[in-house]
Amino acid sequence: MIRAFIAIDLPWDASAAIAEAQIRLKRAHVGVKVSWTKIENVHLTLQFLGHIDGAKLERIEHALRDVVIHHKPFEITIQGAGGFPDERQPRVIWIGCQDPEGKLETLARAVQESMRPLGLKPEHREFSAHLTLGRIKMPRPDVALTRAIDSLKNSVFGTLRVDSFHLYESQLHPEGSIYKQIASFFLIGP
Repeated sequence: MIRAFIAIDLPWDASAAIAEAQIRLKRAHVGVKVSWTKIENVHLTLQFLGHIDGAKLERIEHALRDVVIHHKPFEITIQGAGGFPDERQPRVIWIGCQDPEGKLETLARAVQESMRPLGLKPEHREFSAHLTLGRIKMPRPDVALTRAIDSLKNSVFGTLRVDSFHLYESQLHPEGSIYKQIASFFLIGP
């Protein structure tokens, strides 16, 4: 069994801008403990698959190859910041993705629907394009954290050309997750 997910990688310039934002957030004197995501692990998740049998990998790859023939490359803007479920008491600190034409959401829905026949159902929550910067296990109201997140609300971190996505294995380690790319899929739509 492997723990797997499907995600889009970030370009280096956007990763560098997001790293700067994360440093600003880390410097804020907040009263909650934040588990920060390593910048090299920041990605745009299309679907978390959970634990899957290695024998199912070939079927997953086949289904994802069918997805890419229906989608052309497109661009989205990486912009803004916030917290889930809200900024006053967040569990997750995130950077946003602006997708005015809905192409990213359409791609995510197609990926998720392609996994359904394999018994891999999407999360119950609606797809929300975001990049996770940090997680808070014991959330509570923190004015300094709310201000720090607010300071990034209008920030633009770059443009993301979505021309591919990847199937990853996530290996959990005490020092943090390690992601191993299993396969890549390039958008070649009509």
